[in-house]
Amino acid sequence: MQSDERVVAALSALGPRIALFRFVVSGTLERARNTLASESGPSQTRIALGDFAAGLIDPDRFAMISSGSGPLDAVGRAVVECAAEALEALLHAGDEDFVVDVHAGASPAAAIRARMTTLGAAFGAATLVELVRRRTYDPVQHDLPLEGYPFEKWTAAERKLAPPLVIRLDGRDLDAFELAPLIDGCVRLILLVEEPSPPAPLARLVSPGVFVAQSGDMKVLERVTDFDGPAVIAVMNGAEARFVHDPRVGSAMWQRIEVTHMPDAQPRKSLGVRSAWQQRDDLSHLKALIEEPVLPANPAEARLAAVGGNGSDPTDRLTAWLLDQSTPAGVP
Repeated sequence: MQSDERVVAALSALGPRIALFRFVVSGTLERARNTLASESGPSQTRIALGDFAAGLIDPDRFAMISSGSGPLDAVGRAVVECAAEALEALLHAGDEDFVVDVHAGASPAAAIRARMTTLGAAFGAATLVELVRRRTYDPVQHDLPLEGYPFEKWTAAERKLAPPLVIRLDGRDLDAFELAPLIDGCVRLILLVEEPSPPAPLARLVSPGVFVAQSGDMKVLERVTDFDGPAVIAVMNGAEARFVHDPRVGSAMWQRIEVTHMPDAQPRKSLGVRSAWQQRDDLSHLKALIEEPVLPANPAEARLAAVGGNGSDPTDRLTAWLLDQSTPAGVP
């Protein structure tokens, strides 16, 4: 499943999002270090005041006043120190931390959640540092593990800063319904899919606010650089459907989605978690999304058809006449 060229291209396209995440980690680490430096306690205060203050200024009271709420206790200091260590490790991690390899037969969603939990430790650490700084940290109530912070606990603001991921996987394991709960904020999931794959595995993820694409060209990644929302892109190398759904293009679904290729052959066998019927229905769903609405030539007949009339019954004819009379002048 090795495809280093595609991984490099994907990481390059995601560079701004990776840099944003690291900036957040760096800022939190700096806040943790400043907290430790400024909350040095009475002993350091006594040294800083010097001999002239001896007998004149109580270093214990001065430290409490200068820090605002007193110096950190041992527990608070230990928490901030551990948070700083965790943040430093995340900050110095390489780009490989943003790449997830899914073994054949394994769940891509489970692998993605595990990596998000690891990287999400940055958000958990930020919460702990802020709680300690405000002197509201409670070891019982705020027992947040620094080795991981699951996606389900991320706030809306944190999901906007979500670290992007490049996922290498077998197409047979791709299940859109598993990925759906992870689509929020500005989550970026770039799927490097190896054959064989269902023809339209991402069709079910198309919704008004989500950028969704199946493409054989890495250039599609450039289209989400300035997109403010979640995006799921599958880069594929088989005969699967090719489409792009861009929420910014239009107000109606058929305006926002562009299909450039549909498979010639209909699936006849199950593949991975998708049966043959499900695969065919995915393609039908994709086709339905791009159908343009057709306005009826006679609005009255259309309204009559909508209520189930066929015009042969006197009641139906009366209903049609009433509907026709209610049509404003000038409207065909």
